[in-house]
Amino acid sequence: MITSWTTTDKGLCKSQAEGQALHPAAAWIDVVEITPEESKLLESTFHLDMPTKAEMQEIEASSRLYRDGHVVYMTATMLTKTETPSPLTTAVTFIFSRERLITLRYDEPWTFRVFPQRAPKSGATSAELAFVCILETTVERLADMLEIVSVELENLSSKVFRHHGPREEVEPDLQRALINIGRAGHILSKVRESLVDKGRMVTFARQATEDWMGPESKARLAAIQRDIQQLTDHASFTANKMQFLLDASIGFINFEQNRIFKFFSLITVAVAPLNILAGIGGMSEFSRFTIEKYNCPWWLAYTLFTIAMLLIAWFSWWLLSRFGPGGGGWKRKRR
Repeated sequence: MITSWTTTDKGLCKSQAEGQALHPAAAWIDVVEITPEESKLLESTFHLDMPTKAEMQEIEASSRLYRDGHVVYMTATMLTKTETPSPLTTAVTFIFSRERLITLRYDEPWTFRVFPQRAPKSGATSAELAFVCILETTVERLADMLEIVSVELENLSSKVFRHHGPREEVEPDLQRALINIGRAGHILSKVRESLVDKGRMVTFARQATEDWMGPESKARLAAIQRDIQQLTDHASFTANKMQFLLDASIGFINFEQNRIFKFFSLITVAVAPLNILAGIGGMSEFSRFTIEKYNCPWWLAYTLFTIAMLLIAWFSWWLLSRFGPGGGGWKRKRR
């Protein structure tokens, strides 16, 4: 589908192209899911070489950014489904000349849903200003996504490192925290990928259009480039913070596992004397020794034996908890 936008005093005005009709004064032509017939129409009308979908997916810089005569070809990686936890990337080709801007895409990034609503009052009174406005809208969305990731990390950090009293167990939902960190990392990686791509694209656009781009567009492109650099630095800081939070969460998980292993180790050591006594009490010699030699009733002998086992278990536990590793007495001894 081909959508043509013509310039007005305040911005762009939309007009639908049908059949073999293309608006001759269109400043921006948006092409979605181009058909072979539409490709031939654009090539014959504007004497262009329309890239194929496979060519748009190439990652070489020479295939994504180049100039052919007075026409500049730039293929950018843009994000779709940015309102979801799993944004995706899609390729959008900008065919840019002094007279018009043609965008070729096979999906609907957030920019191309929002900018057409702003276009009538955007102040884009030429093709180059339309190009600049689209880039500004794209960078604006990337900044919003980066802010969302930063807020999510702040919330996760407060949950993982929340303050506990001296006797309160540290039991944050670390599994959920790891899942949320992974989702935030996925969004952040997409934002950083798009920022790097936009930075390279803006740099090339400024160089390739130096001979005919107006002063206002040049100044706004320079501002966009500065914004991209600042957002890239902020994304790097956020990535470092995310890595620290990930390491801390994994560290808390390891600490919890070690605490559980320590608990079972203490139980094993505490019941070791009981195993010895239980072995003695279970032998026939014990019954013969207590009943036949001392004339002690069997029920009294085994009751006293059980009490002795419990006392030994309690004393072993008390010694380990007070003087063993992690006990208060062991810490005082170390100091």
